[in-house]
Amino acid sequence: MPYNLFIAYDLDVPGQNYDAVHERIKSLGRWYHAQQSLFYVHTTMTPQQAHAYVWAVMDANDKLIVVDATSAVIMPALPAHVDAINAVWFEPA
Repeated sequence: MPYNLFIAYDLDVPGQNYDAVHERIKSLGRWYHAQQSLFYVHTTMTPQQAHAYVWAVMDANDKLIVVDATSAVIMPALPAHVDAINAVWFEPA
């Protein structure tokens, strides 16, 4: 079953390995980097599995939130975001 996940993170000192975190998130499936620390991902992993998978490359003092999204509201002033998220959301798995 595919999931539509929003993944948000804060990387605190020490470490701050953005490359490792970004690569983990991107490897989950089709993705869109919506904001600096926010990704939208279409994946077959459950939210719990995705959380564990990304958390494995993070430090203990970092923060990670994975939200299963069944619908979303995007600011109308950002049509590029709407188009990009819709392209990921509605493309067949």
